[in-house]
Amino acid sequence: MNERIPPSIQPLLRQYADLLQSELPDAFHGVHLYGSIALGAYDDRHSDIDFVTTINRSLTADELSGLKNVHRRLLRSSPLAKRMDGMYIRLEDVGKVNGELQPYPCCASGTFKPSAFWDVNHITWWTLKHHTLPVAGQELQPFIQTDWRDVSDTLKYNIEVYWAQKAEKRLCFLLDEWVESAVLTLCRIEYTLKERHIISKAGAGEYALAALPAQWHPLVNEALRIRTGSGTAAFSSRWGRATTTQQFLMERIRFCKERYFS
Repeated sequence: MNERIPPSIQPLLRQYADLLQSELPDAFHGVHLYGSIALGAYDDRHSDIDFVTTINRSLTADELSGLKNVHRRLLRSSPLAKRMDGMYIRLEDVGKVNGELQPYPCCASGTFKPSAFWDVNHITWWTLKHHTLPVAGQELQPFIQTDWRDVSDTLKYNIEVYWAQKAEKRLCFLLDEWVESAVLTLCRIEYTLKERHIISKAGAGEYALAALPAQWHPLVNEALRIRTGSGTAAFSSRWGRATTTQQFLMERIRFCKERYFS
């Protein structure tokens, strides 16, 4: 198995690949990792195990039932299986995004769903094209046509629509998970637009501490504290933290729109 794959998850992934090849002998193409694992930022305590499994054709009802049993077996054999998040994508659909696809089989927190939508976007494909970690099967990169313009368009939507709408909802930033997600995602978007390179959320936080004005450093440190589960809280008031998070989003959205999309 690829030496870049953390040793702690290798037994789970080896079992997963073996079960897949047993259940889908003529449909299986390959298993490929992306996300924090592929970016060299996997944390044994917190990180998800993000994967794309490619298949040669649509699956039958019996094969979907077999996949459900695969994930059940994984959950029984390893607590790490609860961190598995991924998609089963036909080779002919590689490079497409959710808006271009019919619902497909996927896995969320270890639970198999025979027909749903998950993390299929151009950032996913770009990461798989440039940083994929193969687990088993055949290569994926030759099938991926995503280019930088596709990534830029996705980031533009994230900035101008998704996070612009979220920035209006201060109450959600009372929750730790939304502070972490909002702050580190905006840091990662800004880094990606500047460097044309995708890094982990933790890496984006470290970048922000070096690149952004000092007024935002306590908030970035707070987001990193939430992500790692260690350190001292930077805010004594959740409401004050929520207000600062909202201000941060508005400021960084404005900056990115003016610098990269005007």
